[in-house]
Amino acid sequence: MTTSPIKISLKLEEEISEVNNNELKSEQGRSVILAIVLGIFGALLNSIPIDLAYNISLVLGNLAFIIAAAYLRPALTLLTALLCVAPLLIVWGHPFGFVTFGLEALFVSYFRTRGWYLPSADFLYWLVIGMPLTAFFIWFNNTDAQEYLLFSLFKQSINAVFYTTIAVIFIFIFGEKLTAWVSSQQPKLEKNLKQYLHYILWVMSAFFVVGICLFLSRGLNDIHHQQFEDKLDISSQYLTRIVENYIDEHTRAIAQAANKLSAIDSNEYASALTKVHQLYPGYLTMLVANKQANIVASSPSSLMDNLPEKNYSVADRAYFSQAFHNESLYISPVFLGRGFGVDPIVAISAPIYHNNSKTPAGIVEGSLNLNMFEQAKQVTEHSSKVAIVLTDENGSIIYSDKSLALTTLSKFNFVIDKAKLKHELMVIGDADAKKYLYRQTQLNNGWKIFVVVEHLELLNLIERQYMVIFMSLFIIFIFVVLLASQFAYILNKPLAFVLTELARSNNKEGYKPIPFEAPTEFFTLYSELQKSQERLLKHQYILEEKVEKRTRDLNQANESLKELANKDSLTGLYNRRYLEQKFSELQAILSRNKGAMVVAMLDLDHFKRLNDEYGHLIGDNCLEYVGQLMQSKFDRRSDIVARFGGEEFIVVAQHDENHGVIQKLEELREEISRHCFPYDGEHYLGITISIGVVTAQANYAEKIEQWIGLADEQLYWVKENGRNKMSVTHLD
Repeated sequence: MTTSPIKISLKLEEEISEVNNNELKSEQGRSVILAIVLGIFGALLNSIPIDLAYNISLVLGNLAFIIAAAYLRPALTLLTALLCVAPLLIVWGHPFGFVTFGLEALFVSYFRTRGWYLPSADFLYWLVIGMPLTAFFIWFNNTDAQEYLLFSLFKQSINAVFYTTIAVIFIFIFGEKLTAWVSSQQPKLEKNLKQYLHYILWVMSAFFVVGICLFLSRGLNDIHHQQFEDKLDISSQYLTRIVENYIDEHTRAIAQAANKLSAIDSNEYASALTKVHQLYPGYLTMLVANKQANIVASSPSSLMDNLPEKNYSVADRAYFSQAFHNESLYISPVFLGRGFGVDPIVAISAPIYHNNSKTPAGIVEGSLNLNMFEQAKQVTEHSSKVAIVLTDENGSIIYSDKSLALTTLSKFNFVIDKAKLKHELMVIGDADAKKYLYRQTQLNNGWKIFVVVEHLELLNLIERQYMVIFMSLFIIFIFVVLLASQFAYILNKPLAFVLTELARSNNKEGYKPIPFEAPTEFFTLYSELQKSQERLLKHQYILEEKVEKRTRDLNQANESLKELANKDSLTGLYNRRYLEQKFSELQAILSRNKGAMVVAMLDLDHFKRLNDEYGHLIGDNCLEYVGQLMQSKFDRRSDIVARFGGEEFIVVAQHDENHGVIQKLEELREEISRHCFPYDGEHYLGITISIGVVTAQANYAEKIEQWIGLADEQLYWVKENGRNKMSVTHLD
């Protein structure tokens, strides 16, 4: 009979525990589902990044793990971040996003648990960890991106501010729906008026400023790029005309010189050649070679004195063989001079005839001054940002800007990089070399002109735009702080005045009007509060009279209660004296009616230690609770419930065949063991009770001491065998 209630109690506890575990598992499951759904949503957004410039993109999917940080613990927030960043591994081609954004998710979620606002935590992350870490990855792992390092850092921080503000706005709109579906694992944020204004104004201003700036910057980027493209087009067209005119003019000069030399005697070659050279200073040197390919005249004429031998032959030169044997005007590829100098030159030559002969008598040749292209290039621009490369029909460099550090006569090696770019770029030299916007034009003679502008020039313009955005955000942040503080001060002044005025104990002098500028709602509220205050004061006077009367009645009742010496003052139960008096009456009645009696002795477990550790006030609360619970359980008129002394209680009642009293005792024990007593404002403690019960015919013994002795033996057995139990003995 003693084990059945215990089994029932354990079963109930298991069922309650199972229900709680199921609810906990369900809540955890919803949290995991939310993390995964947000991660997939963020991954979809990150799979279509918005191009800004070069291979720098704006990503918005990271707002998903910022939302997760507002509701979920750091581990689940990290799960959301890893799902969000997965597409960026394909888009960017490197895994560094897992590190920077993964740390961002952990950092923001952790600081959210510490009571930080999401924008503040994210801004702090990028300032302290995100930007230095991104710089490290770019500098040591991506040499291709080092040239726009500062631009990347500004972009990352501005991008973070943008998607964080979007996430906060999303939470403003859909926060209640999310909270209704899944309980937040983060603590609530407590905001005063100033903090709330800071939060709202900063989020909204940052969203609109960054959003508008990013929208405009994309348009400005296209405008800047188009400006560079137009500049390249104009420069390319102009240079093409300049170079073609330069070549055509000097080609015609050689043709005219050949006609003139064909009409005069060979003795007059030198003077005629000098006159032609004076008219066309674009030639470094000019020479005449006879049909044996020996140089017979030159301009300047002093060059003949520097020849290594008298009959210096140019038979192996293409400008001789092509012009002489093909009997046509010839423009050579670039080659290294010999005889008259070792400079890189381009030769233009034509055959010479004598006396209407059908076979050439020699050739006239002019070596173009390649440095003349520098003058042509300077005419096309107002700065040194545009560079040109001129190649011959074989791709060899005729002329190039010094800034490009290319060698004349070498092959012009370049590749076009268009793998991840919105615009094609030229890479001159190695794959890690600088990149250029370019225009390529082919001349009529097969030469090619390349007009290039370093792509870094365009990036520098965009970088300055983002620096302006970043500085604007910083200035706006300071402005928002000052503005919110002023707003809070302006709003708090009339509120403080209203509260002070309404807090006066009477309104005999009337209420003063609000002396500050305030919204009209404040004045309406103040008027309504005045009316309410007046009604409250009237009710207060009436209540004071009633309270005074009832206080007198209560004092009289208290005096009457003091006379009730049969009650325990703490628990409200009967005391030992009353127990002894009423026991004899109940025992006599039950004996006459051959009834059975139950005597139970109850003792709080470890009560002395509870008093020592938590204080007598907690102990008194426990005793008072037990007394009230016993009164509610044993409420028959014949039941005797008394405090026997200290933490000991006695129950004397009529015993029935259904063991109702014993069942109530077991229910009492279970309810006490489940109850939690608050202490220290935050903590709880529990107590247990041991019960010894004896049942017998009422005439078994007449003295209460005998019954208590038997019940005490059962109580002693419980104390020795683990406490928090009930032991019952039935006596025949």
